[in-house]
Amino acid sequence: MCECFVQPVSSKDSLAFFAQRDIQGAGNDTRLTSHSLQAMAAPRPHDGKSVIKPNMQVSAIRNRGGRLEYIKVRWGWSPVWSVGTMPPLTHLPLHLVMRSKVFDRIKRDGRVLVAVDGWYEASDTPSSDQAQRLSYTTSRQSAPIFLAALAQASETPNGCDGLALVTYGDMAHQQQRLLAFTGDEALQWLKPDLDWDQAQQMATHVAMAEPQLEHVMGAQRLVQGRR
Repeated sequence: MCECFVQPVSSKDSLAFFAQRDIQGAGNDTRLTSHSLQAMAAPRPHDGKSVIKPNMQVSAIRNRGGRLEYIKVRWGWSPVWSVGTMPPLTHLPLHLVMRSKVFDRIKRDGRVLVAVDGWYEASDTPSSDQAQRLSYTTSRQSAPIFLAALAQASETPNGCDGLALVTYGDMAHQQQRLLAFTGDEALQWLKPDLDWDQAQQMATHVAMAEPQLEHVMGAQRLVQGRR
C-alpha cells in the first residue's frame, strides 16, 4: 500500500495552463492533449519538500463542466457517515467503489488525477537491520505518472473534504496496486461519460503494467516530508 508519494510543487504556470481548459480542446490555442499534459507535469528533482504523506495537501486535476482545473485537497477523505468513527480513507478499492451506493456521488463527481514522480510502499525485501523499509516505484520513462483518485472538495471547505487514491487487483490474495496511467491514457479517467464497466476495463487493459515501472531505491520507513 502506498505510504507516501512524490509530487513536485505545482507552479503558477501549470495552474494557468490547466485552469479553464476544455477537456476535449475547444480550439487550437486551448487544446489539451496527453502530450501537453505530460509536458506541463514533467518530473522535477526529488527532494523532501515533494514527499506527500497522509493529511498533507495534494494538487489534483479534475474536470468541471468540460474544463480542467487544479484543486488542493487533503490526502485522506472523511465521508460524513464515517466522521468520528474511523480514520480518513487514504485508499479505496475500485471494486468497492463500483458496488456500493454510498460512493455514488463521489464516483460521479469526484474523479481526479494526481500527477506524481513515484511512490513509496512497504518493501518485501528483508533489511539487515530488521527494520521495515520502503521501496520507491517510478516510471521507466522520463515522464510523470497519473494516479486515479476520488476527491470531495466542497465550495465551502469542511472537515469531510479529502482525497483517496484508487486501487485495484486481486482481492483474494490482497494484492492491491495503485490505478496509475501514463499521460497518453490519463485523461480517460476524467471523461464525464466514463461508466464503471469502462473503468474496470481501464484497470485491466490501460493501467500501467509492471514492465513500465521501476523499483529504484529503498528508504527507511519514516520518509522526511513537508510539515
